[in-house]
Amino acid sequence: MAEHRQLNIYLLRHGECEGGEIIRGRSDVALSDEGKAQMWRSWRAISSALEQLPKAPESLVLLSSPAQRCQAFAAELKADMPDYFPAPLQQHDWLWELDFGDWDGMKVASVYQQHSEAAEAFWRDPVANTPPGGESLPAFRSRVLDGWQTMVQRWLAREVSSSEGSGSSASADAALILTHSGVIRLLLAEILLPGQIPPAAVFNALELPYAAWVRITLYASRDASGDASGESDQEWQCFSKLHWPQ
Repeated sequence: MAEHRQLNIYLLRHGECEGGEIIRGRSDVALSDEGKAQMWRSWRAISSALEQLPKAPESLVLLSSPAQRCQAFAAELKADMPDYFPAPLQQHDWLWELDFGDWDGMKVASVYQQHSEAAEAFWRDPVANTPPGGESLPAFRSRVLDGWQTMVQRWLAREVSSSEGSGSSASADAALILTHSGVIRLLLAEILLPGQIPPAAVFNALELPYAAWVRITLYASRDASGDASGESDQEWQCFSKLHWPQ
């Protein structure tokens, strides 16, 4: 007999940041006041969407990139709604944005002025052209997808308590993840083109504005037959459905 689960995962990009038009990547900058307002507006929209689910969750797992433009809002959200986010806030390195190396922290205009050939090549074909000193797109993809798959299997196994060991936990059937546009684009690409390195259009043609959010529904199943204890050691097999970005 097969066992079935369904997860609803909301991905939320950070809002507008301080510092103007710079390449952020690993540069750790704070949200602007407008960025915070954008995040709260998006959270209210996500809350309304959660209420429309056939079975609205009573609580959510909350994850964040370690970048302060993500985790500061996540911490504020958890403090504001502790009953809705009962488990400790989880921060994971796999949720960081692409490392842009030497370009990190530079103004976009300066990158094009000082590194015009390399910048044009990267935006034209990011798979084949890595920013100097930065993270290649295949390495970025492996980091993000390895983290995503590990996370999903843990949730399906209901292993959602904090690694710090507070003993608190939450339902693993719904989650909110605060992260970056590059991470979200990679996950969308994996749903639309599973197992393939994403084409340049995924990064250049898909608009993901500040505080954009998207829902991914995972339909998971596995053989429920287990050992003498009744536990199955088989990995869950997942099918994903994308609800287009808001």
